Amino acid sequence: MPNGYWGKVLHVDLSTREIRVECPPEAVYRDYLGGYGLGVRYLYQHIPAHADPLGPKNILAFLPGLLTGSGAQFSGRFMVAARSPLTGSWADANCGGDFGPALRGAGIDGLFVSGAADAPVYLLIAEGQVEIRNAAHLWGLDVRETEETLHREIAPDAKVACIGPAGEKLVLISGIVNDDGRLAARGGLGAVMGSKQLKAVVARGKARPPQADPRGFKAANAAYLRLFRRKPSAMSARVPILLARLLPFLRHLRGQLSGGPAEMVVDAYRRYGTSSGTAALVELGDTPVRNWAGIGYRDFPLDLSQGLSDRAVVRSLVKPYACHSCPVACGGIVRQPEGGTSHKAEYETLASFGPLLLNSDLDTVMRCAHVCNMAGLDTISTGVVIAFALECAEKGWLPPELAGELPLEWGKGECILELTKRIAARTPGLGDWLADGVRKAAGRLSQAARESAMHAGGQELPMHRGIYEPGTAAGYALDPAPGRHTSTNTGNAQVASFAPYYALLGRKPAARYDYAGKGLTQAIAMPLYRAYDALGLCQFALLMGEPPFLTWLNAATGWGVSEAEFFRTGKRIQVLRHAFNAKHGQPPMAPLPRRELGDPPQAIGPLRGRTLDIEAMAGSYFEFLGLDPRSGRPLPETARELGLDASMAVSM
Repeated sequence: MPNGYWGKVLHVDLSTREIRVECPPEAVYRDYLGGYGLGVRYLYQHIPAHADPLGPKNILAFLPGLLTGSGAQFSGRFMVAARSPLTGSWADANCGGDFGPALRGAGIDGLFVSGAADAPVYLLIAEGQVEIRNAAHLWGLDVRETEETLHREIAPDAKVACIGPAGEKLVLISGIVNDDGRLAARGGLGAVMGSKQLKAVVARGKARPPQADPRGFKAANAAYLRLFRRKPSAMSARVPILLARLLPFLRHLRGQLSGGPAEMVVDAYRRYGTSSGTAALVELGDTPVRNWAGIGYRDFPLDLSQGLSDRAVVRSLVKPYACHSCPVACGGIVRQPEGGTSHKAEYETLASFGPLLLNSDLDTVMRCAHVCNMAGLDTISTGVVIAFALECAEKGWLPPELAGELPLEWGKGECILELTKRIAARTPGLGDWLADGVRKAAGRLSQAARESAMHAGGQELPMHRGIYEPGTAAGYALDPAPGRHTSTNTGNAQVASFAPYYALLGRKPAARYDYAGKGLTQAIAMPLYRAYDALGLCQFALLMGEPPFLTWLNAATGWGVSEAEFFRTGKRIQVLRHAFNAKHGQPPMAPLPRRELGDPPQAIGPLRGRTLDIEAMAGSYFEFLGLDPRSGRPLPETARELGLDASMAVSM
């Protein structure tokens, strides 16, 4: 019996209804760590080149991490992965809650779904039980109705990952939902699930794999947990805007974060979640405003942004909640303006339905977020496509038959809400047009309109500006899943947990606008994130002291993984993701819109005069990782170093 993992992955072919269990050897687990690493390897091998993302040959993977559900703090995460219908490239989406631990608790390290059913179905996975069941009665229900129905049919403690009407209608900006509104949102994976007529995956299980050193695991957990056994400080209650202003600067600290600053981050996240930073990030220029054409402090001043930040957001809080094994509980259930409850809006949602659209009405943001949660829509992408539509209407680029009767104006709450509903339902006209994402929508218009479509390789950009933090732009352009802030999470490249890895490689994190150095910094940070993601841990933990993830890994498995091996594992996963894109004909670098690059630069404000040198960042990134910059394939020596098949290397 292996330690730390089950040694089993589940394969389900919905076309043939075949269900089988595979037992990868220990060497594969050690090379790729957890479900996510295994998923990258499997999808590279088994999705045929140029397979239709919405066809039966695409494979949809549900991937809890090696530590998911282990009892380690912050171990509630899981990944969903496939070829993206939005970008054509690699796609993965991360989510918390309780579904990942339940799937792993059912005795598997990953689930791979291929084929397509001829009628709606759902999967039931419990200890020793896997069934494909009829889901005709669930088709058309929103995610809350779906979960409630499945809880009645199966058990109240069953954990459900499902699609809403947006995924059923193959909306390309749809995601996969668990826990009544938590989304694995990015990349259009809800549409992949809908194309397979798979309404839901239901997991039941609380088992944990045996550990090689349970006493050591418990001791490491207890030592780390001490950081969280304190009441929030009076300062965090009295001056949330001060704490919000500190958060962006913590992303750039080079020193230890295990003392006072880490405690302040814990306090801020406990009270407000990521909404604690909204006002500060708008003021600093990190938040895009008016479809990336505005300047925060001028076009969306502090008196407006504070209404979408910290205390304003939690004013309607009913109760906080935590993901599985989370000591912070940054989530919250809030009262909806029209009655009922929903999840508290977090920063990306507040920014995409707020400053991006020049909307300062929190009630509108909450209503839009609830529509997205129930239908299964990515709030980031939805805000971006609406911003695009508003600018097109303002500048006369939008065909009159698409605009219809809606008053398409910046900041108009009822218009924003109505557009959100139409996108979720693929309502003919503007809703259907925007449902395929901003790149496809812009492709039907003029060159001027296309330049205002804010995406990287087809993925709508998140709510962080590259001209504020260039490493963010590097991630948007260079990661195999383009346009994703969590692929790089660039500020965390300098936290204490990563410092030993820079020292090991003889490097230091680059200064903010050192472009060549920043590309190299990201070439170290992104592999570390991929290995960390394979463990199933929350990225926010890296801002909160020093989570002992390597100690947890070794106590669970008994492998004795060193820092050098951990980095090499992350590099192997990252390089294989690049090879996946090359296999499917995707370019190694996604071009970024001129506005995101600061071209032309802003004339006023905190970021005045800034224009990014993305080519310098790309050059040092590809060189350090040993990738061919023209194809994205590994160089022959890189493939040998990482033990990858020589056939995927570039021909020299």
